[in-house]
Amino acid sequence: MEKIKSSQKSGQRLKVRLTAGAALAALTFAVTPAAQAQTKIDLTIGSSHPIVLPWIKLMKEYFQPEINKRLAERGNKYQINWTEAYGGTLYKANATLTSIGDGIADVGWVFSSLEGSRLPLAQVGNYTPGTTGNPEIVMEVVNQLTDTMPAVKKEWDKANVVYLTSTAMDTLDLLTKFPVKSTDDFKGKKIAAGGTIGVLVKGAGATPVNMAAPAFYNGLSTGLIEGAVTITTVMLGTKAYEKAQYLTKVDLGTFSAGALAFNKDKWKTLPKDVQDVVMEVSRDYSKVFGKNTNKMLPVWRSIIQKKNPDVVVSDLPDSERTKWLMTMDNVAKQWVESGEAKGVPARAVLKAYMKALRDRGVKPTRNWDEGL
Repeated sequence: MEKIKSSQKSGQRLKVRLTAGAALAALTFAVTPAAQAQTKIDLTIGSSHPIVLPWIKLMKEYFQPEINKRLAERGNKYQINWTEAYGGTLYKANATLTSIGDGIADVGWVFSSLEGSRLPLAQVGNYTPGTTGNPEIVMEVVNQLTDTMPAVKKEWDKANVVYLTSTAMDTLDLLTKFPVKSTDDFKGKKIAAGGTIGVLVKGAGATPVNMAAPAFYNGLSTGLIEGAVTITTVMLGTKAYEKAQYLTKVDLGTFSAGALAFNKDKWKTLPKDVQDVVMEVSRDYSKVFGKNTNKMLPVWRSIIQKKNPDVVVSDLPDSERTKWLMTMDNVAKQWVESGEAKGVPARAVLKAYMKALRDRGVKPTRNWDEGL
């Protein structure tokens, strides 16, 4: 009788072990192939500007993790291993487009405003100042034009990059060492203006100094410049407010100053699923960035005042703003004529840009396409 009970217990233990083993085998069979099937893709992401600036910070905190998150949601077949090269680690502001095109970084931020010769049509917003200060609208419009106008897309393709999405920042204002109550106060001053922002500086009678944001602090410290036409996020991120205590709100408008772009050769090696996710996240990056910017602008100004109580924030009177924009040279016409002479369809792009803005409810201070 005891032998029978013992035999029964042994059988039960064997059954438990077999059941557990079968379960483990089933689990291994279910999990291992998926894990083994996951492909790791190494990508280097870079920028010329530091991560303290919101559009660069969002690349690290949203763009990168969101891509891997959505890839996981699609079946976890791919994962990106990111190597970060922000803040000019691999390339500087004057070589953003060529660095992505040459594959120095696989994907990164291109400072398109400094690429007037290689990306002439991408400059359309730079030559239509004062249209709108809303970056959400501008990024949507620029993405639309790049997607639908072959000539606009072609200039990115020619640089051996895949255009992903626009980056338009907060509206342009003034940071100066001197108070500005009218455009007369601006005349004869040396004012920093990155790339084509210089047309605005010249329009007010000041002397533009072509300078990228990371150099503002030293420029103000050494007296090389007396102020800058720039955005609040740059004032805050570069700490330029420590050297120039007058922040004058003008709302000279925003424009697409840059874009996220991908090296075309590397792009071709990516599986279509990965390409789709990168493009999808890129466009959502612009939407998130635009919403954050509009929400945070007054907060950023208040932070500047807290960090430097000597900073005086004031508004340029609307009459002076209007005078500035209406009396300056017709830079849009000049841009169109210059482009058309070189065989670039600048007129069609300008008209499409202004129409797309108006279609979204924008009422420009100056109708830059009038008479063209």
